[in-house]
Amino acid sequence: MTESDHDQFAEALSAERANLTEQVYEQLIDILIRGELRPGDVIVERRMADRLNASRTPIREALGRLEAEGLVYKQPGRGVTVSPFSTEAFVELLHVRQLLESEAARLAAGRIPAERLEQIRAALQELGNKTAPSLSEIWEVDDMLHGEIADAAGNALLAGMIRDLRRRTHVFNAYRNPSKYKFGVEENAALLDAMSSGDQEMARKAMAHHIESVKLAIIDRLASSAR
Repeated sequence: MTESDHDQFAEALSAERANLTEQVYEQLIDILIRGELRPGDVIVERRMADRLNASRTPIREALGRLEAEGLVYKQPGRGVTVSPFSTEAFVELLHVRQLLESEAARLAAGRIPAERLEQIRAALQELGNKTAPSLSEIWEVDDMLHGEIADAAGNALLAGMIRDLRRRTHVFNAYRNPSKYKFGVEENAALLDAMSSGDQEMARKAMAHHIESVKLAIIDRLASSAR
């Protein structure tokens, strides 16, 4: 094998390893979003590798990424543990989301194709017709709307930050009595209308109002459960 061949082989292995880690990371995020792991639960690498049909190396690397994001932490003598999530941290998270997503909505106004907007509108309506949608179903539609807006803003770094913060929001919802979580179909439809108008300031205000409503509703729900 020539030096060039060796380099190409090494690059291919590195790319494959990164892809496996990304797949495991996405699967772990999905498990957290569905609430299958709760704060304080210990993640055993071997058991998780068996569950996801993966080797322990991508499991370890994916857990390292989750640790950097604050979703898990290493506890001496116990291994990797799912992190607690305080109400204060959640409010801070939503505040940052409000800033970033309002700007994304402003940039994305009028840039999402009409056909795509109608697909999202149909998905919103279908979700609204369900009497008790699961948290995963809510996440899928919510991600469709907010992810499309983030991507249409045309800033890859901004879109990546928004997706990361949104995932953390949904993980928090999975922790905090998800059966009482409600999805505002009409409010999301209004946000969709603002995006289709092409009016940047209207889109910015609609997104800011939307996230503020989410923040207040969840804080009220947490306050009610504490009484």
